[in-house]
Amino acid sequence: MAGDAAANPVAAAEAAVAEGVKKIQIYSSSSSSSSARQVTPFWKEKYERDAKKYWDIFYKRHQDRFFKDRHYLDKEWGHYFLADKDGKNLVVLEVGCGAGNTIFPLVATYPYIIVHACDFSSRAIDLVKGHKDFSADRINAFVCDLTVQTLSEIIEPSSVDIVTMVFVLSAVSPEKMPLVLHNIRRVLKPNGRVLFRDYATGDLAQERLTCKEQQISENFYVRGDGTRAYYFSKKFLANLFMQNGFSVEEVSICSKQVENRSLEIVMNRRWIQAVFCNRSLVQMHENMSITEKFLNNYDDTEVDVSDSIADMFGMSPPADEERRCWNWVVALLVSAQ
Repeated sequence: MAGDAAANPVAAAEAAVAEGVKKIQIYSSSSSSSSARQVTPFWKEKYERDAKKYWDIFYKRHQDRFFKDRHYLDKEWGHYFLADKDGKNLVVLEVGCGAGNTIFPLVATYPYIIVHACDFSSRAIDLVKGHKDFSADRINAFVCDLTVQTLSEIIEPSSVDIVTMVFVLSAVSPEKMPLVLHNIRRVLKPNGRVLFRDYATGDLAQERLTCKEQQISENFYVRGDGTRAYYFSKKFLANLFMQNGFSVEEVSICSKQVENRSLEIVMNRRWIQAVFCNRSLVQMHENMSITEKFLNNYDDTEVDVSDSIADMFGMSPPADEERRCWNWVVALLVSAQ
């Protein structure tokens, strides 16, 4: 029987369901990354060197069809985009704008905002400029690698009210994340905010990558298409921004179990959401005790939400996503026998 199961994993999975496994609950473990086998130094260097190329290929393949427009920004952070009391335009910088899934909902909702949008993929910027709602009067879209180029040479220093970072910092290697934050801080006004959402440790996607030889370093992985993803903990993220001139206003882990009824599986999805403020040295000193209290009392308390998997991450899964997920479940069942 075991031999038949190994030879025919699909049959094994179907047999397991027939015996009463009506729902396969997929959970992630915090210790999983420690057991993952890392890519070789050669490939680690190649993924870093060719990061732009892999994202260019991604946008060439998917165009603007992969990610959904992020209309949840108004619900989550709408009060940050209120009109300036003096009637001045609100200036927003979208870091890693991709095909424009954040900026176009923003300019449609808030007619008084001006948006700078950058991405290090030239194909992504071409998609933004080719969008039917693109207006050069309101959107300044440009190619920029924030780990190499100086943002303040393109945008006036201390001129930006809000920076949005939505599933973008995770694509940067951890050792270069401080470079990105320093770059952003130069153009952000004093007391300007960074609105942040990204992948969190323990997410299903991290578990799937851990099962393969796709780990680059702790909590940092490469996907099958060569693009990379870092999975943040609350403590790591708070420390990262604190050490680079920001104070923590809020940070939370959001979690949702998403059920796929057709495949009879339940998937854990986790992401991290935060707001950071650009403080002066005096303000940082005054705020230090509050932030240290947060770090000292750090725990893994999560906020349970009721979004669908697509709304949660602002993306549309490719057509074969269910088949890939099913294959992964089959592998888990066979390996457990």
